[in-house]
Amino acid sequence: MSDNNATIELKEITKDFKNTKVIDQLNLKVAAGEFLVLLGPSGCGKSTTLRMIAGLESVSNGEVLIDGDDLKKKANDGHTIAMVFQDYALYPNMTVYQNLEYALKVHKVAKDERQKRLESILETLNLSDYRDRLPSELSGGQKQRVALGRGMAKKSKIFLLDEPLSNIDVQLREKARDEIQSLHDRNKQTIVYVTHDQLEAMALGDRIAVMNDGIIQMVDTPENIYKNPTNLFVAKFIGTPQINVLPVWYQDGYLTMDETKLVKLDRINSIDPKDYLLGVRPEHIKVSKNSESEFSVPTKVTKIVDYGRYIQLTLDLNGQHVIKAVTKDIDCKIDDTVFIRIDERTSIIFDKDSQKNIYWDRV
Repeated sequence: MSDNNATIELKEITKDFKNTKVIDQLNLKVAAGEFLVLLGPSGCGKSTTLRMIAGLESVSNGEVLIDGDDLKKKANDGHTIAMVFQDYALYPNMTVYQNLEYALKVHKVAKDERQKRLESILETLNLSDYRDRLPSELSGGQKQRVALGRGMAKKSKIFLLDEPLSNIDVQLREKARDEIQSLHDRNKQTIVYVTHDQLEAMALGDRIAVMNDGIIQMVDTPENIYKNPTNLFVAKFIGTPQINVLPVWYQDGYLTMDETKLVKLDRINSIDPKDYLLGVRPEHIKVSKNSESEFSVPTKVTKIVDYGRYIQLTLDLNGQHVIKAVTKDIDCKIDDTVFIRIDERTSIIFDKDSQKNIYWDRV
């Protein structure tokens, strides 16, 4: 284990607010030096989880362990945990430099070391020209960068970030993401990063923990979460445009919809004949002008959005189902009939009742 990072383990964590269970028996391990993203919709419990790791929120039941020791018994000496809040939490009467320096002074970092560390951070975050300004003289993005810099300055083993880019302009967000990634590559701190932005999560995380209603739905690499989501919630939360979900019936090796054969299943022959939900990513739908096989299904083009690099089609199937498809190589217009094909290898089948991916325990 490196001196620059620490392990985090949450064991059977429960958090109650009055009579409401916000977190329910949550278990999570974060390896030393790992970049883990907590992803989920507003109100799912991700910020509360982060605050419990920081020791800012008490745990109703369970344990928070840092390097195997109970957080309650481990005094934070300023070197273990740093946190960046969504609302900046800057001191209004201090300049940018003083805000960055304050925690280092409190923890008695030598003046020469403080100066060296802070000059580097000011340069990295493009804040050198603003070092003598007060927070009231800064834009939202600049304040957010100061908050980031303050967390970076402490060089803590664990760096916790709560929606740190939410107030930064879209144009600066990618640059700020790159800065956070570079910081992690350089220092190998253990990072837990909270966001509701799936693109941010996919770009940053070594692993992503997808949360909903206080429960972790899935923890895995971005690639595995995208390709093989454990359930329908995870499948729908990850991916833009959102995954298509179609009601289907399985019988004799085929998935059918309205008596039309959509997919021949070769991988699985042992599922029950009943209703399922078929999940297909828009980029996995093959669109053509002509019918190419018995599995080519006619649809009507209702909307076309040209993004330059690709075209996004909204398609009407039988007047009952809307399908989004992403394609690069078809010339069509509104009301044209085009044919779609769905490949079994890129399809995900969910149980209609439990909404679990039926491939999950079969791959």
